[in-house]
Amino acid sequence: MPKNLRRNPFEVLGIAPEIVRELDNQALFNLVKACYRALQRAYHPDVHSGAKERAVEINLAFELLDLERNPESFYEQRRAYLRRLSRRTQKRTIQELTRQVATLLHQRELLQENYWRHILEIYRLRPGPTLFPHPPRTLKITLLDVSLRFNISFAGFGHRLAFKEILFDEEGSLYYRFPRRRKFQPVHFLTLVGCVPRSRLEIWPLLMKRPTQEASAFGLPHPKAFEVLNLVETEVFKQACLPLLHLELRENAYLFSLRRAGHNAQVDIYLEGMIVKIQKATREDLHKVVKKYSQSLQQRNILPAIPKDLKE
Repeated sequence: MPKNLRRNPFEVLGIAPEIVRELDNQALFNLVKACYRALQRAYHPDVHSGAKERAVEINLAFELLDLERNPESFYEQRRAYLRRLSRRTQKRTIQELTRQVATLLHQRELLQENYWRHILEIYRLRPGPTLFPHPPRTLKITLLDVSLRFNISFAGFGHRLAFKEILFDEEGSLYYRFPRRRKFQPVHFLTLVGCVPRSRLEIWPLLMKRPTQEASAFGLPHPKAFEVLNLVETEVFKQACLPLLHLELRENAYLFSLRRAGHNAQVDIYLEGMIVKIQKATREDLHKVVKKYSQSLQQRNILPAIPKDLKE
């Protein structure tokens, strides 16, 4: 392109890229000639004083687009102009996709918020061991306590101390064997809300941390300078976990629960742990629970009467 012509010659003649794309070569050249004649008359120095530079630019543009005398230049300028159209189309496409993504993100936030409110509504109206559509029965779940596993690894204890178990009896009542404990005990301060597959979630950044006494000595971010908690902030849970949540028990998945913070209406979200194994609870497992808690639990209407086969 000549140094005196800084714009594409089609642009100089006022022909839009969309028109260049639609017309064939001969029809486009006819349009070029028509535009050239009209602009030449409008910007002729004898008619329009002070338009000499514009008139020169129009003449140079026509020379580059003269299909009869300089077809190679015509084809080259047409290809260059269509590449610009491609870039414009690409830009508009990116802008449209960006707008659609923003709309989808907003809709996702609304869905997450409504889903969370629905979960809380079920939690308040139907308190129980789980929020699952199909409550578990006679199951034993082995869990790895994620935060305890991390904390004890820096305290010099064995990793086996980080395992715990949840037991569901035939009526769906929930019992917990906490780490370092030998016996199951009934719990009714938590409600299991669901699982997120381990492969879909990086759990470590989501857990809350608390500074330890060693924080001043070691300084952050030394591992001993903070304690990892099995707590997840509500907004973090809604953004990172809720879209992946399954209202059921799954192996190799993170199990979450809802717990009330004291007597307040606030609900905390706990990571109960990563489910390592799900198996059928044996009669021996249930017998240990019933034998230890039968009297007190039956009086409190937490457990039904002991079946005859377990009494024996």
